[in-house]
Amino acid sequence: MTRKVTIGMRLALAFSLSLGMLAFGLATNPARAEGGLFSPAVTVNGTVITHFELAQRLAFLQALQQTGDLEQRALNDLIDDRLQMDAAKSFGITLGEPDVRAGMEEFAARANLSVEDFINAIAQAGVEPQSFRDFVKAGLVWRTVLRAQFGGRLTVAEAEIDRRIAQGGASGGPLRALLSELVLPDDGKSDAMALAVKIRAKMKSPTDFNNAARIFSKSSTAASGGALGWIDTTTLPPQVAQALSGLKSGDISPPVALQGAVAIYLVRDQSEGAGAVKGAMQVDYAVLRPASGLDLAKVQGQATDCAGLDVAARGLPEQALQRQTLAEAALPQALRGVLAGLDAGESAVVAGVGGASELVMLCSRLPQSQVPASRDDVRTALLNEKLALMSTAYLQELRAQAIIVQQ
Repeated sequence: MTRKVTIGMRLALAFSLSLGMLAFGLATNPARAEGGLFSPAVTVNGTVITHFELAQRLAFLQALQQTGDLEQRALNDLIDDRLQMDAAKSFGITLGEPDVRAGMEEFAARANLSVEDFINAIAQAGVEPQSFRDFVKAGLVWRTVLRAQFGGRLTVAEAEIDRRIAQGGASGGPLRALLSELVLPDDGKSDAMALAVKIRAKMKSPTDFNNAARIFSKSSTAASGGALGWIDTTTLPPQVAQALSGLKSGDISPPVALQGAVAIYLVRDQSEGAGAVKGAMQVDYAVLRPASGLDLAKVQGQATDCAGLDVAARGLPEQALQRQTLAEAALPQALRGVLAGLDAGESAVVAGVGGASELVMLCSRLPQSQVPASRDDVRTALLNEKLALMSTAYLQELRAQAIIVQQ
């Protein structure tokens, strides 16, 4: 069956939610604000946030297909950015252009795009390159601030690692789960949790979940029944991990409150138990891009494995057929979602860069390692969890001390 993945989906799945965002009332639509786009909308400790910046951040969030009250989210994000930059100044932290460029490359790579292609993609939504640069810079600066503020205070005791391992964090339990999601935006104006509870109550099977996801979910995965692919459970937000704890394959989670959304999860499969694969999976796949005289639909009908694509690509430029083997977790999530629905030798036609069709084929899926997650892996996961909590508390403290004035 042909599946389409748009540039918008690829951008959406590259985006990571900002830490520690708090509510701050704003009744004004930044895109329609009176007084001009470059007039002040809000000041944070005397630093201006203009209506233009608000409009740009709103357009950026829309390009990334985020859900919820995006106008409020845009304001919250920009206020946080100002507070984070102020904190950086207090530590004497600055970033050079090479650091910012590397951060932009890292972010764009999550969507399997170069910086230039990413900028071109968001430009279609009216987002200026400088707005993307400012967004990345604020995130990089905040990472550095957190290391300066908490780096020497973060420790993990061996007993904590033992407890996490006993809970299945490294062995003897599910380290990876094949999940599907149903996501409802929560803008604070409607009772998304109540709706999620009603939807969940009607689900009796994975088929019910898949059907409900296609109808109700506002995530980019809705068309595929919410399929997310394999996910390392140690990377999940704590509230999601808790909701999935104890569930078996085929079970459906209760609704989970997230930042700006409510989600329900289906556990399609797990890697668990003695002898199960605990390492990351590797995916061997090929992408056949359009070329003169090449009929992708015809190739899809004839090629039954990746060797067949090699035959179809004979005589074409080298870049027409690309084959890679990557850890499943390293794949852009949109691509991971496409490959998750394929068996070896199956293919799907998707929308690639610039909207041109591409043929994606799964060559094989194989375990990268049979070794359970190490104590170092568990220690890193625990450190990241503690840092996230400290980051949220620190940002709340900065907000409480800040002078924030709506113009």
